[in-house]
Amino acid sequence: MSSLILKKINNTYISQVVFLLLFIFFLPLEASEKDLLPLQIRNLEELAKNENADIQYNLGVIFANGRDVEKDLERAAYWFNQSSLNGNAKAQYKLGYMYEKGLGVQKNIEKAVKHFLLAAQRGDADAQYNLGIMYKLGNGVEQDHQESLKWYKLASVQGHSAAQNNLNLLYEEGIATKQDILYAIKFYRCGN
Repeated sequence: MSSLILKKINNTYISQVVFLLLFIFFLPLEASEKDLLPLQIRNLEELAKNENADIQYNLGVIFANGRDVEKDLERAAYWFNQSSLNGNAKAQYKLGYMYEKGLGVQKNIEKAVKHFLLAAQRGDADAQYNLGIMYKLGNGVEQDHQESLKWYKLASVQGHSAAQNNLNLLYEEGIATKQDILYAIKFYRCGN
C-alpha cells in the first residue's frame, strides 16, 4: 500500500516538474513577452495530447479561470474531460460542476451526477459533498437521505467543513438517522 502511495506521489511530482520545466526550456529566446504565453499554452497542449491527466487538468484550470489567457469555458471543459477520461478526480469534479451549472457545456444534471460520482469514488471531498446535497434534495437523483448521509460522512472525514455542517443538521433533525443531539454536538465541536 505504501509503495502505491509513493508511486502516486512520484507520478504527481514528475507531472508538476514537467509542467514547470516547459515554461523554462520550450520558449524561444527571441519571443516577445506578448508571444510567450500562447506558445507556452500550445506546448502544454501538445504534451497534454499524450494523455497526461495532470497537464490536461492544469490546462482546464488555465482556460476556466482565464489566467493570462482569454477565459474559454468550452476549452476548459474539453481539457477537464480529457483529464477525467484519464482518471483525474479533480477534473471529474470540475466537469461535474460545469454540467451542473451549464458552464461551457449544456446544462445536464445527469452528467453532473455521473462526474461527481466518478470523482467521489476516487475520494474527492467536494464531489462527495455535492452528491450529499443532490441526494438530500433529490436534484438529478431520487431523493435518498441515507445516500446523502453516506456522502456527507465521507466528505466530513476529510475535513470538508460544509459537509460537516450538513451532517450535523441531519443528526440534529433526525433525518436519515435517529435524532442524536450528542452526536451532532460532537461534530459541531470537532468535525469528526
